Amino acid sequence: MDRIEFENKLLVRGGDLTRWPIAEAEAARRLLAIDAESRALLDDVIAADTAVHAATTATLDTALVGRVMSATRVPHAGRRLWGGWQPLIPAGALAVLLVASVGFKAGYDNGFGRAEDLDLAAIITGDDYSQGKLP
Repeated sequence: MDRIEFENKLLVRGGDLTRWPIAEAEAARRLLAIDAESRALLDDVIAADTAVHAATTATLDTALVGRVMSATRVPHAGRRLWGGWQPLIPAGALAVLLVASVGFKAGYDNGFGRAEDLDLAAIITGDDYSQGKLP
């Protein structure tokens, strides 16, 4: 491992060599043993990691966490029978399904009558059937 590769690995993996893959950590340790500039770079990265960790570590305000959790709690008594799946399906989708079902049913029941079916069959088969020649 050379210094440029070591620097790139430091930027990606951080300064804690124990979190690196074993082979890369061993190569980094061999480089650190012979290169003073790499050791200085590692010290800078460790110092930056420590500063970021110290700045981002905050204690939790348990009272605030309790207020947030109680505000987001949903009471069970207010749920309706269909309250579990209703938010998953928009009302518009249910309306479209209902209209499509009614339209299919109306079209199926009141479609072509018997005479129109015979005319259509006569046209398709080439036979000489018509409404005037119905049995």
